[in-house]
Amino acid sequence: QFRENVLRNLADKAFDRPICEALLDQRFFNGIGNYLRAEILYRLKIPPFEKARSVLEALQQRRPSLKLTLSQKIKAKLQNPDLLELCHSVPKEVVQLGGRGYGSESGEEDFAAFRAWLRCYGM
Repeated sequence: QFRENVLRNLADKAFDRPICEALLDQRFFNGIGNYLRAEILYRLKIPPFEKARSVLEALQQRRPSLKLTLSQKIKAKLQNPDLLELCHSVPKEVVQLGGRGYGSESGEEDFAAFRAWLRCYGM
């Protein structure tokens, strides 16, 4: 539903903005905040000021080959996730870290795990 909702609403004026701003629109990207947005764009090497609609329209063209087996399709998807897939999987990665918080005040063990996970800030 998430993917379909975003792609179905690409005409919305929210997607006239840069992708870095559109990702913070909670109508479409519920739960994505600053550090998740930065991490997702960093992993995909998407310039933050690229027009959101341009980035997302490209996803409509992305179709898996009909010749691939199901396991090959899954493997390809895991190896080359797109922006909408990362909007789903990156927050789950943070939850799986299991910490109670991610500031230095939450305890060194929790903060160290989070710091090791976070790629975009070069921590």
